[in-house]
Amino acid sequence: MFIIIVGGGKVGTYLARGLIKQEHEVVVIEKDARKAQLMTNLLESDLAIVGDGCDPNVLLQAGVARADVVVADTGDDEDNLVVCIITKKNSAARCIARVNNPKNKLIFESLDSESPVTVISSTELILEMIDERVNVNAPHLEPLARVGNGDLELVQLRITDRSPARGKRIADVALPRGSVIVAVDRGGGDVVVPNGDTTLQRGDDVIAMIKREARTDVCTAIVG
Repeated sequence: MFIIIVGGGKVGTYLARGLIKQEHEVVVIEKDARKAQLMTNLLESDLAIVGDGCDPNVLLQAGVARADVVVADTGDDEDNLVVCIITKKNSAARCIARVNNPKNKLIFESLDSESPVTVISSTELILEMIDERVNVNAPHLEPLARVGNGDLELVQLRITDRSPARGKRIADVALPRGSVIVAVDRGGGDVVVPNGDTTLQRGDDVIAMIKREARTDVCTAIVG
């Protein structure tokens, strides 16, 4: 598939990397030239277009007319809405939009009743995961949510005194391939979107995206 990502931040970069590994054709639009260059260097691929994704000419230059999917992943809901509107007018591509304020979801979802925008609210997702607690001592780890055909799961694990991951940077935790820590809840409303240098502490609730068959290995690596 041909996929356009508008927004070359951390999420956009990781998403582009994953899609390239799956051998999709990817173009990323990023208006910050420095970020675009960093992404190009990191991915070792010249897939970035420097420009404003809210500009119809930039989207057309990127190839929106033939795109299969357009991901609006800027940090501004208004910009993401404009990207979706322009895409709908110039393409039959499926739109996926990041929404920072859950109150804006309805606006995105009402754009097209026949081919609605897929809305991802990171705020709602994290809040839902925090509201649900997983008993890590249970014989079977119950997922917070399943993604796609159910092969991918969101799980939550508590760091204790005995956890092998306690005191380690995330980059040093021996997670199975394809498993990613997406958030760390430190209690009191302190939810961290981590990077490789984030150190896991006693009492942290680690929220990870994992492959279903990797449950045992993930539990072993994080909680022992």
